[in-house]
Amino acid sequence: MTIPIIDFSLFEEDPLSCSKQIRTASESIGFFFLKNHGIEREIIDDMFKNNQEYFNLSFEEKSQYRITRENQGYTSTHQETLDPDNHTSGDFKESFNFGMIHDGKPPQKLPSLFEKNLIALESFMKSCHRLCMKILQAFAIALEIGETEGGKHWFERRHRYEAKSGTTLRILHYPAMNQVNPEDIRAGSHSDYGSVTILFQKDIGGLEVLSADMNWISVPVFPDCILINIGDLLEFWTQGLFKSTIHRVVFRKETLNQDRYSIAYFCHAEDDVRLDPIPSRFITADEKGGKNMTAGEHLKERLERTYKY
Repeated sequence: MTIPIIDFSLFEEDPLSCSKQIRTASESIGFFFLKNHGIEREIIDDMFKNNQEYFNLSFEEKSQYRITRENQGYTSTHQETLDPDNHTSGDFKESFNFGMIHDGKPPQKLPSLFEKNLIALESFMKSCHRLCMKILQAFAIALEIGETEGGKHWFERRHRYEAKSGTTLRILHYPAMNQVNPEDIRAGSHSDYGSVTILFQKDIGGLEVLSADMNWISVPVFPDCILINIGDLLEFWTQGLFKSTIHRVVFRKETLNQDRYSIAYFCHAEDDVRLDPIPSRFITADEKGGKNMTAGEHLKERLERTYKY
């Protein structure tokens, strides 16, 4: 099985056809590439440049912004454990999580590097959010949510930019290694906690996706594409019709001694949104059980397991 590439310019010309392609990918593998997605390459490259500059700072400087219970700030290597059952020593990566910036006001203390670039940072977040809203429209169209229930805006209305949610922009650095400890992995096996994730990759691969037949699929890096994947919330809402697929980041022999950088935008539903099944004819009555919690409660549960709060 391969991860499909979808030309998102089709969404403007023929939204139904594009939405059907996205639905097929969401049901089968839970991942798809988007080209012509609308976020300019120059903006993405600038983000990567700033990220590399930040991770080049000393550990002491980075540690001034340690991650909080609000899931904002810096995590060092081995601090996050995405697969605690199999990798108890933690993941060999470092990251920085940004809460959503509103009108130039970040919800957290930021390093001066990012304080100086607040306008560009907020603009990038809003570009990612707009793209997610279009993708969420495509989901609603493909699932034929009725107009009386909200139609193509059903998901959007539960993912407002200004509302309190777990939506997070994360920058990641996977340091180079000369020799891998058998206990180490760059990112352990996990599913994403939110609704939909945008992943920006740069040069170096290593991401793998677990297929339905339990084989690991190596994900390529395409300079003109971004990678989209389904998160837990969409799997809950669709009663498993859409797949929140397990994935990981591994060390590849040919790139062991190279640093790997990526950027992830995790789009979450608003904290108080319940995870009840969506009003779609594709979700049959006998499947409608939902998950008896809110989006915020699910995120809290997953973070506590990851960081052992």
